[in-house]
Amino acid sequence: MVRAIYTVEDTTHTISVSGHANYDEYGKDIVCAGVSALIQALMGWIEDNYDRADCINLNQKAGEVTISCDGGEELSAVFNMAYIGLAQIADSYPDHVQIDVIGLAD
Repeated sequence: MVRAIYTVEDTTHTISVSGHANYDEYGKDIVCAGVSALIQALMGWIEDNYDRADCINLNQKAGEVTISCDGGEELSAVFNMAYIGLAQIADSYPDHVQIDVIGLAD
């Protein structure tokens, strides 16, 4: 199962993702591909806009990633977009993706 945690504390946003969805065999897993695409898009935005986002932690290794940045409204919107995408995947594939939220009003 993919486990994701989205944490918001003041202006700091953190998304941590680990695990494998096990929806299909490795390399053919559409659930993992969807999660990976969202995380890669978030990381790409941060790399392209680094001057507007103070990244405290950008850690990626096999099977897990943690992205933590401090910034303004634009950064908040980008992290929220990634969270919404992850939540939609979790809603569609609840046996394969779990997302927990800390500090974000529902």
